[in-house]
Amino acid sequence: MDKLHALSQFACFGEFWDEAITVIAACPDSQEGEYILTKTVFRQVLERAINGEIDFDDLVLWASVLESRQDIDESAVEGAVYALSNHEQMGELTKMTLVRLLALV
Repeated sequence: MDKLHALSQFACFGEFWDEAITVIAACPDSQEGEYILTKTVFRQVLERAINGEIDFDDLVLWASVLESRQDIDESAVEGAVYALSNHEQMGELTKMTLVRLLALV
């Protein structure tokens, strides 16, 4: 799996999400080969978390990685990513919190 495919799998919570984490961790963080996170993908991930397909702890990890990587452009949903990665400021992370966040995106 190359870096761009790994970034895509990670951002989409794809079938090879665990393998993507390993690849991303081994790759340098640079803006070369940048992955652009769209509102559509972000909404799909939130919907999957609301439906119980994605664990909230994994969702927080996901948001933290998105926010910290230079090779992932999350500017389309930057505020929502920040809210997830710093969820302590929003209060407890619940399905209702995610539904509200989804409505704002």
